[in-house]
Amino acid sequence: MARDEPVRDRDSPAETTVSDDERDVHGVIDRRSYLKLAGATAITAGVGASAASAAGGEYDVIEARGQTIRIDSGETWENKLIDFGDRNDILIVAKGTNWTIRNVGFTGTIPYNETIFGVCDSGSGTSVMENIYFGESTGEQPASERSICIWVDPDHSGHLDVKRVTFNVPGNNGIYGSAPAYNGNGGSIALDSCYGNDCHHTAFRIGDCGMSIENCMSYKSGTRAANRNAWVWEGDYGGGATIRNSHFITNGTGGSVVTYGNPNLTIDNVHTDDGRGDGSNPRHFVPEGCPESGEEAARGGSDDGSSSPPADDEDGQSDELPSNTLTVTGTGEPTEYYVETTDELVDDPNAGPLETYDAIDGTSATGWVTTSSHVDQFRFAGDLHEVAFRQGSARVEVNGEVIDPAEYNGDQSSLANTLLVDGVGTSGGSRYEFTVSGTAEKATVKGATIDDEDSIESGHVTGSVAGWRDGFRFDGELEELTIDGDARIYVNGEQVDPADYGDEQPHVLTLVGNGSSANYEITVDGTIDTVAGDDSEEYATVMSGNTVEGSIERGAQRFRFSGALTDVTFLDGSAHVYLDDQRIDPDQYGEQVLLPHAIVVDGTDTDGETSYSFTVDGEVITSSYRDASIDPSDEIDGNSITGRIDDEIDAYWFDGDIADFHLRGDAAVDVQYNVRSD
Repeated sequence: MARDEPVRDRDSPAETTVSDDERDVHGVIDRRSYLKLAGATAITAGVGASAASAAGGEYDVIEARGQTIRIDSGETWENKLIDFGDRNDILIVAKGTNWTIRNVGFTGTIPYNETIFGVCDSGSGTSVMENIYFGESTGEQPASERSICIWVDPDHSGHLDVKRVTFNVPGNNGIYGSAPAYNGNGGSIALDSCYGNDCHHTAFRIGDCGMSIENCMSYKSGTRAANRNAWVWEGDYGGGATIRNSHFITNGTGGSVVTYGNPNLTIDNVHTDDGRGDGSNPRHFVPEGCPESGEEAARGGSDDGSSSPPADDEDGQSDELPSNTLTVTGTGEPTEYYVETTDELVDDPNAGPLETYDAIDGTSATGWVTTSSHVDQFRFAGDLHEVAFRQGSARVEVNGEVIDPAEYNGDQSSLANTLLVDGVGTSGGSRYEFTVSGTAEKATVKGATIDDEDSIESGHVTGSVAGWRDGFRFDGELEELTIDGDARIYVNGEQVDPADYGDEQPHVLTLVGNGSSANYEITVDGTIDTVAGDDSEEYATVMSGNTVEGSIERGAQRFRFSGALTDVTFLDGSAHVYLDDQRIDPDQYGEQVLLPHAIVVDGTDTDGETSYSFTVDGEVITSSYRDASIDPSDEIDGNSITGRIDDEIDAYWFDGDIADFHLRGDAAVDVQYNVRSD
C-alpha cells in the first residue's frame, strides 16, 4: 500500500528571509509531505520572533508567513504565540526522538487546506506535545478546504503524548494520527485531556496499534456534512485502541465513535448522544488544564493536571448529580445571563468551578461569559423554565443541543402528561408522529433535547431522533402514535405500544383519474404503501420505503402513509389528488418542475472516503436515483453541493449545466442528461 504522504514540489522557489536559518516554502502541493523537507535548514528557536510578556511567563510572538520551522531530537520548543493573521500559513516539523513542544498558542484565522504541525517520533523514545491552543479568531472553512492541526507521519515508530490540547477550530481537523497504524511504522499515541470544538470532519483520529483517547471531550454542532468525534482505524501491528472517560456530542449528524475496517477497540465510560458509547448524556465541557486562549497557552498559564468526569453508573448518570445539563457559552461579547429551572440546579463539577462572579440561588443562576472559551455549565432536574440576558447574548445548550432562549420566558407549563421518544442504544434514526386531543409542547423529560426540527401544530407533533431522546408535555388524550424506527415510546414514564394508538400509517392519499393518461411520483418523509385490493396495487410500484411511482387514467388509487406528504409530481398528464378527506393542489408539494438530469457519486467499489463539491447553474435537489442514500449531512447551499461518501452512493437531480466540480477520493462520477425528460 502506498503511504498516505503526498509529495511537496521540490522545484518550487524558496527565498531567504530574516536569516539564513529561516526559509519560506512556496508551491506546496500538500502539507502532509513535511518529511520531504529533510534537507531543509531548521529555524532556531528565537529567530524571526518578537518577545512578549504576561502574567505567568514570557513568550515569543511569531508571524506566520509561509515559513517552515524544524524541531530536532532532544529539543524543547516552547512559549510561542503564533499569529496566522488573515490565513497565512506556517509549518512546524518535528522529526526525531525525545523532542517536546509545549506552551504554544495560535491567534488569527487558520489558513485553508494546510497542515500546521507535522510530527513523528522516528526513534524508540517518547515525544510530547502539551498545552497547545488552536483557535482564537479562527474562521469557518469550506468543506473542501479543511486544514489539519496535527498530522502524525507514517514514520512514527516511538510514542507520542498529546496532552491538554484545545482544538477550537470549527471547520478544520484536529489530530490525524492513524497513518502509523495502517500505513507506517506502528508508533503509539496517547491523547489525554484534549478538547475539540466542531472539528470538521474529525477531532481525534487514531489507529489500533496501542493508541488511546482518555479524558477528552469533542463537541459537534450538527451543522456539518461529515462529523466524527473519534475515528479509529484498523492497523497492522496489534496492540488495540482505547477510548476511556470521554464525552462526545454529535447533535444528530455523523458519528461519535466511528471505525474504519475492523479495529481492536476498547470503550470504557464513553458518553455519547448517538448510542455508540457505553454511556449516554454526554456533557459539554473543556477538560481541566486545557488552555482557553492563545496567550494563556503561550505563557504556560494553564494548570498542569488533567481531569475527567467521575465514573457514572450503568445508566450514564451520576448518583449525586441531576440528569440534565445546561451549558452557557460566550459568543464574543460580554454577556450577563439569568437561568431558572423548575427543580434542583447545581454547578457541574465535571466542567470545573464557576467563576466568582457566577452565582446559584436555589433554582436560578446568574453569571457572565464573553468568548467561546468561556463556558459555564450546570446540572438540573425538572425542566428549564427561563433563560434571559441582561446584557449581550450567548449560546445556550440543554443536554448538548442548542436551544432558542426566547422559547423559555418563564411561563409555567400547565400540561400534566409527558411523552418521551427514547432512541438511546438504537441504530439509525427513528421518525415519529403523534396526535393529542389537547395541546403539546417540547420538554426536557429525562434529559431529552429540544430540537428546532421537531414540529408542533396544535396537538399534532412530528419529529425524529437518533441515539438520544425527545420529550414533550401534553394535556388531553394520546389519540394517534406512529414510529418508523427502533426508538421506544414512554407516556408518563410507562412504555407503550404505538399499535395501541391509531393506525401504523394513519394518512390516506387518493388519486382520482380525470381521463388523461398520467405518470406520477409521490414521496413522503415517513413510509408509504399501496392498499390491498386497490388499483394502486396494479398500477403503482413502491420504489423505496418513502416513494411510489405509477400511472393513472381513470378510476381511483389509494395509498396509506405515515409522516408528511413532501412531493406529488406528474411527469405527464394530471389527476385529482386528495389528502385524507381534503382535495389538495399537487403544485404545493415538492418540486413543481421535474428536474431532468442526474449526477451520481458512487463509492461502492472504493476503499476510503471521498469528498466532493459541485455547483450547477440551475436547480439541484437530493435523489434516491440508483438506490442512492439520502444523507441529511450532505449540504445544499442554493445551487451548490458539498458531501462525502465511504462505500455508498449519493445522487442528485438538477437542471442546467454543471458549472464547477471538485472530487477528492476514488469514487466514480456519472452524469446523465434527460433521465426524466418527457
